[in-house]
Amino acid sequence: MRLNRVKRTMTREEVDGFLLFNPFNIRYLTGHKPTEGLGPSALILTKDGAPWLIVPQLDLELAKSSWIKNIRPYQSNPLPSSATESVALENCIKEVVESLNLTSRIIGVELDFVTARWFEKLKHLFPEAGFKDISSILIELRMAKDEAEIEHLKASLKIAECGVRTAIEVIQPGITEIEVAAEVEHTLRKAGATGTGYPTVIASGPNTRCPYARASNREIRDSEFVVIAISAVYQEYCSDVARTVITRKPNKSQKHLFECARSSLEVAIEQLTPGISCRDIALLVYSVAEEQGYAENLFGTMGHSIGLQPREQPLFNFDNDTPIIPGQVFCIETGLHRPKLGGVYLCDMIVHQKDETFTLLNEVPLTTV
Repeated sequence: MRLNRVKRTMTREEVDGFLLFNPFNIRYLTGHKPTEGLGPSALILTKDGAPWLIVPQLDLELAKSSWIKNIRPYQSNPLPSSATESVALENCIKEVVESLNLTSRIIGVELDFVTARWFEKLKHLFPEAGFKDISSILIELRMAKDEAEIEHLKASLKIAECGVRTAIEVIQPGITEIEVAAEVEHTLRKAGATGTGYPTVIASGPNTRCPYARASNREIRDSEFVVIAISAVYQEYCSDVARTVITRKPNKSQKHLFECARSSLEVAIEQLTPGISCRDIALLVYSVAEEQGYAENLFGTMGHSIGLQPREQPLFNFDNDTPIIPGQVFCIETGLHRPKLGGVYLCDMIVHQKDETFTLLNEVPLTTV
């Protein structure tokens, strides 16, 4: 059980309680998805006592369907940044923390999420408490997926690839990016998606410079790259898939750019082995681009973990030695852009199985040019 893992982590890290505000961490540990725009929620956990969930009054009924029995609502003002809401939430947090005898203990907080202002408020509320950053601990807890999570991610990807196929079918010169995106999102909904993890990307011509550009009213033209990037949400879990097509037949330079991107992704996937790190994967992608003279044309990261969010830590870059662990579902991505040719962006999802093998989850082939 996830809460038991948290309690074991508290003992290991010598922390007496967790005070969490990140809605995705709250969702992971309670089953409750805080409703955006109603006001912040908080989750308070201890090693021994029952957990407490603090939510806006308007979110109370949804919160009751969570795994948490102790739920404390507060009156939230329609303006999320209002002083009234802040005081109401502070009072609830103070009362619960005092009831759990944490006021002079070590409390873990997510310093990569809470604002400096909120952290100062916490120190003012609990002047005798010590605080410890547990951001990396929550990342670690969420990295390894259980079987149910993996099945949700597989289903999410299957839906997203329905959207990719739709995009490939309708893309042609004269249609606008937003018209293609509308067809894609209609397909996603019909296939069972409850939403998208990020706005659907249909980027053509100069817009391919940014692999996450929102679909615009630009008309797709003849003989140019079109990037398709889709994240479907199913049972709150996200997918992330990207393919690149070209209207009409590619010229020699366009084909060479595409083949370099495709090769860099395939090489990285083929060389996945137990113990491989995020840095190792980034270097594999980079090495192919460098060998073919496109190293300076690479986009930012070469991959990331995935789960309740379409892009989760750890990110794959040259500075991150975090190893890929069994149960982790992650994406390897590659993106190349040249000013006169446009951009190519490709992304696949992989699961590191519990038996230390790696399984590619995608079915739509990379070679769509």
